[in-house]
Amino acid sequence: MGDQESGVEDLERILSDVNAEPIKIPYAVIKSVTKNFAQVIGDGGFGVVYLGDLGRGMVAVKKLSISESFTDKQFLDEVACLKRVKHKNIVKYIGYCADTQGYLMEVDGEERIVEVPQRLLCFEYVPNGSLHHYLQENIDGYEWSIRYKIIKGICQGLHYLHQSRINHLDLKPANVLLGAHMEPKITDFGLSRCIDENQSTIFTTNLCGTPGYIAPEFIDKQKISFKSDIFSLGIIMTRLLIGSNESIAENWHESLHVECQQMKICIEIAQICAEYDPAKRPTIADIILKLNKTETMVQKVPPDVNEPRNDPKSSLHQVVKRFRALPTQTLHEYSRFTKMYEDLNVLERILEGSEKPSILSYPLLRSITENFSTERRIGRNELGEHFKGIFRIVVVTRLPQSVSINDGMFHRQIGKMMMAQHQNIIRFLGYCSYATEEKNVVIDGKVITAEKRERLLCFEHLSKGNLSKHLSDEFSGLEWHTRYQIIKGICEGLCYLHKEKDIIHMDLKPASILLDVHMVPKITGFGIPELIIMSNQRLPRLGYSAPESMFEGVASRKADIYSVGVIIIELVTGSKKKPSITNVLQRWEQRWKGSAKCTPWGHQVAKCLELAQSCLHKDPDRRPFAWDIVTELHLSPLCLK
Repeated sequence: MGDQESGVEDLERILSDVNAEPIKIPYAVIKSVTKNFAQVIGDGGFGVVYLGDLGRGMVAVKKLSISESFTDKQFLDEVACLKRVKHKNIVKYIGYCADTQGYLMEVDGEERIVEVPQRLLCFEYVPNGSLHHYLQENIDGYEWSIRYKIIKGICQGLHYLHQSRINHLDLKPANVLLGAHMEPKITDFGLSRCIDENQSTIFTTNLCGTPGYIAPEFIDKQKISFKSDIFSLGIIMTRLLIGSNESIAENWHESLHVECQQMKICIEIAQICAEYDPAKRPTIADIILKLNKTETMVQKVPPDVNEPRNDPKSSLHQVVKRFRALPTQTLHEYSRFTKMYEDLNVLERILEGSEKPSILSYPLLRSITENFSTERRIGRNELGEHFKGIFRIVVVTRLPQSVSINDGMFHRQIGKMMMAQHQNIIRFLGYCSYATEEKNVVIDGKVITAEKRERLLCFEHLSKGNLSKHLSDEFSGLEWHTRYQIIKGICEGLCYLHKEKDIIHMDLKPASILLDVHMVPKITGFGIPELIIMSNQRLPRLGYSAPESMFEGVASRKADIYSVGVIIIELVTGSKKKPSITNVLQRWEQRWKGSAKCTPWGHQVAKCLELAQSCLHKDPDRRPFAWDIVTELHLSPLCLK
C-alpha cells in the first residue's frame, strides 16, 4: 500500500506543479486511482477514457486500444509529442504506463491466462466535458462572449502546437475539452505528426481523422500540412457559431443573427479557414492577429457562466458524484471465471505490495506457467525446476516430486522466506502445497492414505539472470565498480540473513545470486537446500562448499562464509582458484590504463581478495562473520570520479 500512496502523491504533485515533468506510472497506481477502471467518461477509435480520483484532484486515464496495427513506436511517438507541449489551452499531460498484465480467457475451450500489453496515458481531468457535449446540450444557454472565449482559446492552443511544429490532424469538438471556467483545452494527439523546420507539407498513405473535419487535400492526395488543421478549425468555429453538431448548410451564415462586429469577423474567418484550396486558408498566426483586433471593439464584461459540472441535473455532475461514492479499494472485475480471477487478483495485490505473501492456488500457478510447459521453463537444478510465469516479473519454482518433504518442515521454511525482506534478498511472493494424488497403502497391517504433493514457490523475476552468467576475468566483462557493488550487496544480504533472521543459506553460489536491471544482487535459494538435505538428499556443491559441509554435513554461518569467499574471488578474477594478489592487481591496472572511466584504488581490489582468503580458512572459527566483512567493505574507499 505504501508504494501506491507514494505513486498517488507523485501524481498530485505533478498535477499541481505547472513545471513538473511527466512520469512513468505503475499499473497498480492506475488501477487504484481509477478504482479498477470503474467509470468511463469517454471513448473513441484510440481507446477508452476513465475517471481517476487522487483525493485532492481528479485525473483522466486513457486506456489505449491495442491492435495488431498498433505498435510501441506509435505509443512512444504520442508520449514524446505530449512531453513537448505545455500550454494553458492544451490538456496537461501527467504521465504514462507501459506494462503487461495477465488476463483470464478461454482459449480452445480451456481457461488460460494470456499476457496482454497495457498502454495508458494520464491527464488532468477537465471538468466541463468536451465541446461536442457542449454543442449537443448547452449552446442555447451561453452568450456570445463564452463562445468567443472558446474560439480564441482553441486558436491559441493550435498556435502553440504549430509553433512547436506539431500538426494535430484530428481537431474536432470531441478533442476540445472545457475547463473549470469554460476555457478550452486541446487533447488527443494520437494522430499528430511532428514536421521538420524545412518541411511545409508531407504525404502519407494512412488516411485517418474524423469525417467532416478532414481537409479535402488529405482525402484527395493524402497531403497534410498545418493548413489541414486550419480546415478543421474552420469547421469547429462554424459549429460554435451556428450552435449545432448537425450537418452544415451551404449558406449557414445567412441564417445567423449577428450580434456584433466581432461575431461577423469570426464568421469570415470560419469561411476562409474552410476553403477547398489550402493556399487560400490563413495561418493560425493571421487568425489570432485578426481576433486580437476585434477585442478592441467589444466591451469586456465577465460572463455569468452556469458550468455543467456545477449543475446537479447535468450528466457530468452525476458522473463525478457516482464515481466519488465508489469504495476506494480495488473493485471486483467481472469474469465468468470468478474463482480463478480472484486468485489472479491475490497475486496482483502481492506484486503491488498491498498484500503480504500468502498461499497461491495450484490452478493459478499451473495456468501462469502454461501447465509447467518446457517453453516456460528457464532453469533446472537439484532444487527443482524454474518457470517464468506469464507475468514477466514472476518465477515459479517446482520442488522435486522425488523428494519426500515433511509438510511441517516445508511450512517452517516458508515462514523463514516470508520473514526475509531486504534489498539484497529475492522477493518471495507465495507458495502452494497441493495434493495431486491420494492412494491407500498398508503399513504394519494398517491402511493409511498417502498423498503425492506438488510444492511450488513463487518469486519475483529478475531480468539480468544469475551471477554465473556475468563472471569473467579482469580484462573483460563487468567494470570494477559494478563488481564491487555486487560483492557488497551479497555480503549485506548474507549479513541480514545471519544476523537479523538467523537463517543459514547452505547452498550459496553464483547461480543462487540473481541480478536486477540495475545489477543489484539478490540472494535466492535459502530454505530449499535444508528441505532437500533433511529429506536425505545430498546437494552437489563442489567448489563452493566448506570442507566441513562436504565431508561431515555441517551447516553453519561459517560454512556460508566459506562460499562467499569463493564467490568474491570468482567475481574479482573470473576463477575459483586461489589468486596471487600482486598478479591480479597488475591485470586490473592494465585494464584501467586503457579505460577513460574512473579508476579505483588498487587497495580496494586487494582488500576484497584478503577478505576472501580469510573466508576460506580451513578452521571455521578463524573465518570472519558476515557483519565483519560488511564493516571492512564499508571502510574501503569508493571509486573516485
